[in-house]
Amino acid sequence: MKKGLLFLIIFLFTYINLYSQFKKNIKVNALSFELGKTGLIYNLNFDHRIKNKNIGYRASIGSNFAKYLNVFSAAGGGYFLIGKKKILLEIGIDAGLLNVDEISDDQRGLTLIYPDYSIKTFYSSLNAGVRIYSQKSLFRAGVSPGIIKDGFLPGGYISFGFLF
Repeated sequence: MKKGLLFLIIFLFTYINLYSQFKKNIKVNALSFELGKTGLIYNLNFDHRIKNKNIGYRASIGSNFAKYLNVFSAAGGGYFLIGKKKILLEIGIDAGLLNVDEISDDQRGLTLIYPDYSIKTFYSSLNAGVRIYSQKSLFRAGVSPGIIKDGFLPGGYISFGFLF
């Protein structure tokens, strides 16, 4: 599953990158590092904004690299941007897979992950935040509450990436 998802992300990244080379001077793709969503999880995001539109989509894959509570997440979704300048309001929806694997129940580290117990589930989340574009970079920050089968999943994120 992880290899297939990674292959899909690499394929989309390559296809969109090659396609966007035909349209010089317009940077619609971003590759960014994100901290957050369901706690202290490190995500790698690929983001594509549709040219001359205020809509786009993204795919992300992440982990927390903890010792006693391992997390893997993979998600994809779309977003709508409100505004016409470099600072925009972002509203979006994501759907993804969340796999939390508790290795040891008698040892705890500082993980800051929710949920903090073993679970493998699909989840959906809403995103609301600010998106700031510069000449070559992208900054995002916001909240992303979600729903899993056990209930509510609080979340927030901060992200920085490069446009290409």
